[in-house]
Amino acid sequence: MVNEHAPMHAVLRSPTPHRLRQVASADIVIGFTTHSIPPARAAQLARQAVIGAEKYFPGLKTVIINTDTGLSSRTRDAIQAVGSARTPVIASRYTGVLGRGGGISAILHGALHLKPKVMVILDSHTTGISPRWIPALATLVLNGRAHIVKARYGWQLPDSALNDLLVYPFTRAIWKLNLQHPAGGDFALSPQCAAEILAQDVWGTEVNADGFDVWLNTFAITQGWRIAQAAVGEKPPQPALSFTRTLTRFKNVVGTMFRQLHLRQRQWQTHRKRIKVSTFTEFSNRAKTAPPDFDLEGHIEALALGWMAHRGLWQRIMFAENLAAVEYLASQPVQNFHFPSDLWAKIAYDFAVVYNKGERDPEAVTAALYPLFQGRLASFWGEVAGLTAVGQAGTVAAQAAEFEDMLSYLNYRWEKYLPWVDSGEKR
Repeated sequence: MVNEHAPMHAVLRSPTPHRLRQVASADIVIGFTTHSIPPARAAQLARQAVIGAEKYFPGLKTVIINTDTGLSSRTRDAIQAVGSARTPVIASRYTGVLGRGGGISAILHGALHLKPKVMVILDSHTTGISPRWIPALATLVLNGRAHIVKARYGWQLPDSALNDLLVYPFTRAIWKLNLQHPAGGDFALSPQCAAEILAQDVWGTEVNADGFDVWLNTFAITQGWRIAQAAVGEKPPQPALSFTRTLTRFKNVVGTMFRQLHLRQRQWQTHRKRIKVSTFTEFSNRAKTAPPDFDLEGHIEALALGWMAHRGLWQRIMFAENLAAVEYLASQPVQNFHFPSDLWAKIAYDFAVVYNKGERDPEAVTAALYPLFQGRLASFWGEVAGLTAVGQAGTVAAQAAEFEDMLSYLNYRWEKYLPWVDSGEKR
């Protein structure tokens, strides 16, 4: 786990601050972070941002800011070559703990010196970003109708699985926010909101790594910022990550989300009305890509292997009836495999409680949840197979409804939880 007492947010390295002073001001700042991104791909993203700003906001001044972690300047050089006198493009390394959140915080800090009207953050791992994404994300902030606008995609499995099966249901049930893609990494901010974000003491936690995007939702809800979503179109399948990187990202995202239960306990336990989220659709692109291949048997096998690797920890986390149901699932052949949505909701809440109240390393708790997540994804894949986009969205909403229905279960576990009795097991 990242040190929670690390210093404040990251900042752009010299001489970038001097260059920003030369630029002096901007109406729109578009930023993105890069880590191990091929130079040509990074330059293409910058190019789409420039085209979008110049085409849709010709009367406004735009500056592009990139934060890059590479020791070589090849990616930064390729990005800066896209710029012009009309639309400067600045690529820089930054000082601070490396991570997506760190890179974003450095962008926001630099951008505030330009006194912009809106800041748009793009996820460099999102392929298929087009110029239309810029007005889609920026317009509601520019018009004063929202402080935070998050992208709503045409997002397919398996890339959307963490959002559809955990982040969206959790956000909708706990925080009463019906934001379709709270795990998405493309969004826009007002400068007032950005300044408040930088003042938060979160930059030594998982927020500084992969947790920023899900943390942003909770921050917005609990601090009263107006949040909206913008339909941007298709989010094509992303290049596959290594297992180690996938697991690390899962732990950071889920850990950040779970931790908010403890940090903001009074707010989620107070009865609150569902927050109405407006959706801006003027610039949506309806193109759709073919779904990628999916290793169904591999995901089911991962659940069985997880049973062997994490059984001791699962026994300490899950209620006995939930554990028995998982044991039964792990023994089933592929053709009979079905992981019920209500069971998944209860298990997710089991892990959320123990993450905050248990005596083991919270990172080990989220790691132990991952094989269960893979098992639920295998079942979910079968549930949505052959459905239209509307049907798939309905199935995602049904999973979220199970999380809402199980809130009394979460409250019971939260209030009645007893610390583990040490059995002498190695920690």
